[in-house]
Parts: sequence; C-alpha cells; structure tokens
Amino acid sequence: MPAIADLCSFCVVLAIGMPAAAMHGHTASLRGQAFVGPATPRQLSLLPQSQRECLSTREGVARPSSRVSSRPCHMMADSGRESDAILFMPGKSPQARTQSKRFEQWYAAPESEDQQQDAPAEIEVEDPKTALESLVLSTERSLDWPVVKLALANCSVTTMGRYAIETMVPILEISEVERVYNALEEVRLLQDQGVSLPVAKVHDIVALAGTAGKGDILDLDELKDCAYTLVAMQEISQLLSDRDDTATLSDIAQDIDLNPEIVRLFERSFDAAGQLSIRQYPQLDALRKEIIQIEASVTKTMDSIVKDSAYASSLQDKFYTIRENRFVLPVAVVNKNKVQGIVHGMSGTGSTVYIEPQQVIDMNNRLRLAQGELKAEEQRIRTSLSQKLGSQARQVRLATKAVVEIDCAGARERLAATMDAVRPEVKDGNDVVLRRARHPVLVLRGVKPVPNNVQLTGDQPALVISGPNAGGKTVVLKTVGLCALLVQHGCWVPCEEGARVDLFRNILASIGDQQTVEEDLSSFSSHMKTLNTMVVNSKEKSLILLDEICSGTDPAQGSALAQAILERLLDQGDPRLVVTTHYGQLKALANVDPRFGIAAMQYVNGAPSYKIVEGVTGESHALSIAAKMGIGEDLLERASVLMGEQAKMTKTLEALEEQRARAMELADGMEQERDQMRIQMKIMESREEDLRKRSKKLEAEGAAEFLNRVQDAESSIKAIIKELQQSGGTFKDVDVARAKIEKLQSSVTTNLEIDQSDEEENLEICEGDTVLLLDIGSEGVVLQAPAKNGDVQVKVGPLSMKTKLDRLRKVLKSSSQKNSAKGGSRLGSMG
Repeated sequence: MPAIADLCSFCVVLAIGMPAAAMHGHTASLRGQAFVGPATPRQLSLLPQSQRECLSTREGVARPSSRVSSRPCHMMADSGRESDAILFMPGKSPQARTQSKRFEQWYAAPESEDQQQDAPAEIEVEDPKTALESLVLSTERSLDWPVVKLALANCSVTTMGRYAIETMVPILEISEVERVYNALEEVRLLQDQGVSLPVAKVHDIVALAGTAGKGDILDLDELKDCAYTLVAMQEISQLLSDRDDTATLSDIAQDIDLNPEIVRLFERSFDAAGQLSIRQYPQLDALRKEIIQIEASVTKTMDSIVKDSAYASSLQDKFYTIRENRFVLPVAVVNKNKVQGIVHGMSGTGSTVYIEPQQVIDMNNRLRLAQGELKAEEQRIRTSLSQKLGSQARQVRLATKAVVEIDCAGARERLAATMDAVRPEVKDGNDVVLRRARHPVLVLRGVKPVPNNVQLTGDQPALVISGPNAGGKTVVLKTVGLCALLVQHGCWVPCEEGARVDLFRNILASIGDQQTVEEDLSSFSSHMKTLNTMVVNSKEKSLILLDEICSGTDPAQGSALAQAILERLLDQGDPRLVVTTHYGQLKALANVDPRFGIAAMQYVNGAPSYKIVEGVTGESHALSIAAKMGIGEDLLERASVLMGEQAKMTKTLEALEEQRARAMELADGMEQERDQMRIQMKIMESREEDLRKRSKKLEAEGAAEFLNRVQDAESSIKAIIKELQQSGGTFKDVDVARAKIEKLQSSVTTNLEIDQSDEEENLEICEGDTVLLLDIGSEGVVLQAPAKNGDVQVKVGPLSMKTKLDRLRKVLKSSSQKNSAKGGSRLGSMG
C-alpha cells in the first residue's frame, strides 16, 4: 500500500468497501469500484451528482467541494485503517469537516502561520432544545415505539383517524389522559351492549365541503361520498345523544351539529346503487326511460341493417359501433358511396369509414337531445346539492374532528383488547408500579413474554438491574419505557390490574450502540453526549432508561462515572431511573444509597428464565454463555486461570444464584399449586351452593306436590264416605270404597321418605352402595366407607361431593314397594 501522500496523487477512491488491492489495477467503473490514476473530468462526469459535489480536484488531490451534498458520501478503503481512509463528513460545512482531527491529520494541506493566526476559533455548540428533540426521537426508535404506533394506526377505521394517530404528540395533562381513557371504556361498553357506531362509513369530505362553499360544483361520485358521510355522522350523533353511560363520547358527539334537513336531502338523493334517486327526482325517471326507448329503437334498426343482405357486401364487419355518441356502421372505404348517411370519421388504417345510416339519423338526434336534457337536469341537481353542502362547510369540519376523536378511541380500545391491556392509575407524580407487565411489541407479535414486576417510587426512584447477557435486562427496560409511552399517548398498558404509570414529561433512553461516523463520534463519546443531554433536561418529570451505562471504557473509570451521573440525576430533580449494568460498584449502590433498588434477571438450570428478581444482584455468567456460543473448553479454562481467585468466587456466586433460583422456582410452583387449590375450592363451594339451592328448591316443590296430592286424596275420600252415607250402601259397596281409598293412599305415598325403621336399616352404607341424597333428590354411588365423623364421599354423575351419612338413604330394589305399604298404613291410620 503506497503512502497516503502518494496515494492522493495516484488515485481517488470512489466507494465504501473498495479493496486496497483494486487500486493498483488499470480499470475504471461507475459505482462500487475505483478510478485508477488521476481522475479526469470525463471520469468525474460519469459519477452521480451527489458524489461529484463531494469532490473537487486541485493539483491531483481529492478535496471537499464548496458545495455540500445533502446525501452522505463516504470514501474509504476496505482495510479499516485510518491511514487508508478518505472521509467526507456529510451534513456539515466544509469548515466543520476540516476541523475533524482525522481530516487534519491525513488530508488537509498545512495552513500558513498567517492563516492559523487570522482564522477565528469557531466551536459549534449544539442547541440544548435540538439535542433534547433528537434524543426523544432516538428514544422512541430504540424502544420500538414506531412498531406500537403502527399497530395503533392499523386499529383505526378511517383515513383521518389513521393520520391523526400517525401524527399524534404526547399528552401533557392528566385530565386529558383520563378523558381519553373514559372514551376508551365507553367504546367497550357500547360494544358489550351491541351498539355499533358507523365510524367506518365516514369519509374525509372537509375539502369537498370547502370547495363547494366557494361555489364549485361537485361531481356525482363526490356528492355520493358526502351523502354517505353526512348520514353516518348524523347516525353517530343520534346514537350518542341522551346517554348517561357514555358521557365522554356524548360530549365529543355534540360537535356533530349538522342541519338535519340537508342530511335527509342527501340521504334521499341517492338510491342503493349510488345513482340519483328517481323517488327524490321523478323528472329523471321520465328522461331515463325516454333514452332507453330511443336506444332500443336505434339498436333494433341497426341490427336489422347489419343483418340485411343488401348491406352485407358493403360492411367491413358484421357489427355496429358508436362514434361521437352516435350509432354508426363500419363500411369499407371502397363501398362508402353504397351506404346513405353521415360520415363520422375513418379508422386509423384508412380502410374503414364510419357512417351513420339514414334510417337512424332522426332517432340519434332525438337520443342526443334526451341525453342533453338528462345531463342538464343532473347538473341542476348537482349544483343544488353542492350549494347545500357548501353551507355546512364549518359544521362538516367540526363533525369530522369529532368522528376522528371517536375513531381514535376505538383504535385504542382495539389495541387494548389485542394486548389484553388494563387501565392504569395515572396521578400527578413520577411513580411506576407494574404488576406482571409484558413487553408490548412481543405481545403484538404473538409472542408470550415472561411477565415481570417493576416498581419506581419516591422512596426508591432508581432501579439497578444486573444479570446475564441476553437474560432479558433490556426487555424489562423497554417494557417500562413503552408502558410510559403508551400512557403518554392515551393507551392502556399490558399488565395486571392495579398498575400505576404516572404521566412523564420526558422519557429518555440510551440503548444500544450509538456510534455515528457522520458526527465523528465513537460509541462511548456518543453515549457521553446522550448522558449529558439527560443531565441537562432531567429536572422536570422524567423517566430515564440507561442500558449498560458507561460501558465501553475502563471498568473502574466507567463505574465511577456512572455512579456520579446517577447521583447527579437524582439530586437535581425527581426523575425515575432504570439502569442495567455489569459493574459491581453499581450493583452495590443499594447498600450505600437507599434511593437505589436492585434486581437481577434469573438464571436457572444453565439458562436465563427472563424473570426479574427484586432485592438481589446477578452474575454476568459470561463463561457459561461463551460455552453455549461454541467457545472452546481450552479457552474457557484459560480464562478461568487468568481470573485467578476471582474465578472461584464467581463460580461460588453463580452456584448460590442457581440454588436461589431453584428455591424461588419451587416457591413459585407451590404458590401456583396453592392458587389452583384456591380456585378448586371456590369451584367446589360454588357447586355446593348450587346443589344446596337446588335441594331446597326440590324440597319445596316436593312438599307442595305432596300437599296437593294429600288434599286431593282427602277430598276424594270425603266424597266416597259421603256417597256411602247418602246411599246406605251394602257391604259390597263398602269394600269397593275401601279399595278406592287404599289406591289413593298408595298414590299419595309413592315418593315419601321412608320411616325410621328403614332409616336405621339404611344407615348401614358401604362402599359401592347406591344411595339417595336427600338434599338434592339425586342418586349416587358411595366412593368409600363412611368416616368416623359421618362424612361420606359420593359420586353423583361426573361430580364427586362430600355429605353427611344421615343425609343418605340406601336404595333397595323393593324400597318403592316398602314405601308404598308403609305410607299406606300411615295414611290409613289417618282415616
């Protein structure tokens, strides 16, 4: 590789990634290659304009042009060494580019002493406001907020609502957040009630109403869209008027204040096919029918001419067509004098002339007149409707704004349903309390993320998260940031009930590599610039998210600098901080500063579980993860040797962390089992309560039925006795009457409970016996012998339940007969 001075006079490299070896060839190409040898004007002319503007040639050396392209133009060799690179800094002035140290070192011509003394020392100072705005945009990108915003926009049903969401800015007042949340809840309430608002039928007719208000006449398609929109707006207003349970939506809908007469006129003006209605405009019906009749006559005549053998030799083809809105015949040019009529043009080849036959000229004239009358009438109607619409231009604008707000509320509700989100509590503070929060982007992608708890309060405003690489620290960080952004934009958060996310004014994050060649900043330099912007702008309500703070430099200096920055952030305001780190000094902050809480990502069974554990610190598990990524065992052993005693301590800590994780896993399992048992207990209690209610109902129904039967039997017996007394019957009559009475007794006592003697007999119940459950009136099978306390487990259908022994009766084959006999004796004794 030649020295850079010789290289500058030898060639101009014109593409990123060009191998150095290619510079010694003798070929030239347009893009992705290099011009070898001094660049000629012809070679420069072959370049795109943006690259030509990046170059100027003076004494064979590439120099920055006085004109700056708006697009990046980087030119460097593939070796990656600074000495092999020719760098142009886009977006900066020539003076700013020449202030780059690398530019001065390698490419700038030495200035004279006079130039160095005369040149003023200019230092570019970035506007703090611009720096904050840039950081806010960077934060949204790093948190994947555009993904969530796109999902929200896709939930809208109107083009206006989609545009409103895409250009949405954060809400600054809590009262506005609560208003938006109330609207979301009311949309869900209407859906539960089966009320459908025709928001999707509303089109953007604001511009059309404005042009109509200026005197323009709209065409029929535009007026049709306006009609559908006005009717839909009016329907929305009517559905939301005079409702007590949708106060917010009803308040929004008050801006839909259209003239009902004009809305009805537009509604009646178009039929189901989208044409002007003949019911509203009957004069159109007569004109349309006349046109149809004339067209039928013309086509009939033209059909007869085409089929007429006298014209067969003269016609070019056996069909007719329309030219200049008149029916014509295609006639061969050589036969044009054989067909009487009016010529309406020739074909492109000149071989065919189009002649309107003499037979249809009058009919065509009448057709044109009728069509003109119809067009004039439609023009009059369009003018009238346009004027009516123009008079409502202001009302249409306000109504559209209201519909857009309702559409946005519907979009937020659909997004909340998709994410299974809940309404968080929003207060005038800086607190974040998330219960089983899930990453919104992962939820939208159909992934089931591990839910986690995060809490940031006034007593503990900062949380330091440690743990293994790829263990989920950044996911937790982004979850907190996205939940705060959701609240800023009036959306619910994907977590369990009881969440609280206050309204932050600034949400600032530093996540990932922020290196920028354009600004000549390394990863660490860019990170420092971001941290400085945070320090300057965190005095108001701010949520600050820092991923691997002050990494990429000496660990001792980086951890000290990180602690100093975190302390300054907390000292100068009341922000909330979430920080991820591998620095031991930051992990120990909770021991010296109560404002810091600690948490770790769980690592169990040699893999991350993505669960956050509060109150503990986590190891990085670098060697374990390296082994999983395929790093050789010999390298890992060598790394352990180099670590010395620290390797033993690390292994001990990792083992303790593993044991702690397993213990927590067991505890979680036991808690889940307890939850399952609680659920089962609630189900059993509910079933038992249902059975108890059913038993009481059956008892009441059985008692009422028995009483009715007894009363009927007593009435019948009294009637029989009275009949005998009045007739003075014989012994044979008495026997007949006794048989009737016994039959009545048997029918009454069929389903009575058995007497005490049978109860004593039936108390001897064993496993497998079929029993009658007196409380519910159903039969079941005994699953096991009665316990000493009288509890018996009985299976009734698919259910298994526990009851008392004295509430069971053993079912015998002859039980019904015994019941009848014993019941009869009891009833007989009554007589």
